[in-house]
Amino acid sequence: MVALYQIQDLSFAYAGEGQNVLQEISLTLQRGEFALFCGPTGSGKTSLLRLLKKEVQPAGAISGSILYEGSPLEKLGRRRGAEEIAMVFQDPDEQIVMETVWQELTFAMENMGYETGSIQRRLAEVASYFGMESWLHKHVHELSGGQKQLLNLAAVVMLRPKVLLLDEPTAQLDPVAAKNFLQTVCRINQEFSTAVILCEHRLEELFPLATRVLMLDGGRVKYQGSPAEVIREVWRQKDERFLEYLPSVSRLFLSLNGRLGKGPGKNIKELPLTVREARSWLEESDLKLNMNPPGKRDNREGEKPAQALLSCREIYFQYDRNQPMVLKNFSCGVQKGECYALLGGNGSGKTTLLKTIAGILKPQRGKIIFEGKNLFKMRLGERRARIGYLAQSPSLYFNRDTVEAQLKDRARKLGLGASSQKLEETINFFNLESVMKKHPYDLSGGQQQKVALALVLMSEPELILLDEPTKGLDPLWKLQLAGMLSALQKRGKTILMVSHDIEFVARFAQKCALLFDGRAIAPDTPHNFFSQNYFYTTAIHRAVGDKFPRIVNIEDVSI
Repeated sequence: MVALYQIQDLSFAYAGEGQNVLQEISLTLQRGEFALFCGPTGSGKTSLLRLLKKEVQPAGAISGSILYEGSPLEKLGRRRGAEEIAMVFQDPDEQIVMETVWQELTFAMENMGYETGSIQRRLAEVASYFGMESWLHKHVHELSGGQKQLLNLAAVVMLRPKVLLLDEPTAQLDPVAAKNFLQTVCRINQEFSTAVILCEHRLEELFPLATRVLMLDGGRVKYQGSPAEVIREVWRQKDERFLEYLPSVSRLFLSLNGRLGKGPGKNIKELPLTVREARSWLEESDLKLNMNPPGKRDNREGEKPAQALLSCREIYFQYDRNQPMVLKNFSCGVQKGECYALLGGNGSGKTTLLKTIAGILKPQRGKIIFEGKNLFKMRLGERRARIGYLAQSPSLYFNRDTVEAQLKDRARKLGLGASSQKLEETINFFNLESVMKKHPYDLSGGQQQKVALALVLMSEPELILLDEPTKGLDPLWKLQLAGMLSALQKRGKTILMVSHDIEFVARFAQKCALLFDGRAIAPDTPHNFFSQNYFYTTAIHRAVGDKFPRIVNIEDVSI
């Protein structure tokens, strides 16, 4: 049987770059595989993924070979390449070209000259399979982020591809929408033997679905094999660069050496990848997991209440009088020096809230009090100096040709001078020396996030608003971000962030709430918040919560 892809000694360098981003990659992928590509930012995984589809290959120098079903990929006909190799990108809006759902679904087939009868038959099948009948005639701007990404997937499935290439398709989806999307991808893989090749950072959900895991580092394959094989090898080598990539339930099992407790058969060999498998392991055991004492971030008993920095009081906001309220009687208080995180589904109003506090939007009703002052009566210059806002897309902050020019331009606008001490402190704090001469658009997602945050923080704001700060970041970058946020808190800064990243919030925030129906629901410490949730909680808590209800993170367990 001819392999789907045969990659031999593949190296690649972007146009104008002397250094290879991929080096001597050799890999064989069979039809029906579910392959997960992962690795640190800049490791080459997205470059490798794009090289597998001729139409989206980046410009640059390629050496080695890529065979698709036994023939060179570059010789694959345009029609066959469009039909058989499908791709879904990170941003749901970037791929949609038509106004309504049904128009988007039929767009590719119409452009390729399919008969009307064939188009209608496939449309009926796909709409039913994806559960889209009720919103088939909606305008795409009415859809949630999860629905848009599902539409992108359904649109490429209309052509019945042999392979699906997905580049971080859940990066902008809330946890529930992300799970639904990945389960749909898994169904397509299993029911139609469609190969899935996917780059992602949501690894808790994907390790159990994958048949093959490929971990890249520095443009080379570092680990390759079944999920269990890769996990055990990373753990055996105690590879600090990749330990954070492993599912938390697997790390818990390995840290306990698979112990069942006392008595016969106290060790087992099966490595749990899912919550169900971890629960089965724990149910067979008489293990007593000891909980570490709560960290300072959660242990506020006996402390005097901190001074309120920000208070939102009965905020109402709607974009149009004919549309429903996005924020509805929203109230919350953020204490000075804390990291407050708001979770919630796509379209729940999280970004709208941050834009309202930042002064980009003005609510129809309500008050926002900042250190005792009505925020809407403050002068614009004072407001911008005291409140920093980092939007979801770092590229919004870039309009210069190099990082150095961008930072110096920001320093000048703040009246600091292009060679000020503050500029040097910023460069050192964010460790930007190695990227100063690069164009901001040439940086990885994590590097762009750091530069954008540096630009925001040069004004020394007291309150920092972060919109999905971990979007597109690999586990190591997330740890670096957490370290930077902690350092900022030690300098007296207060952080209000909105996020879909449950695991990150559970580990590093001091207070959490769920934004639902325009309101902040159940504000509490991470342990109290996540230990009482069912869907919005961590994988570890789902696995051990029945027996150990206060354990939320692997750090909570005393090994």
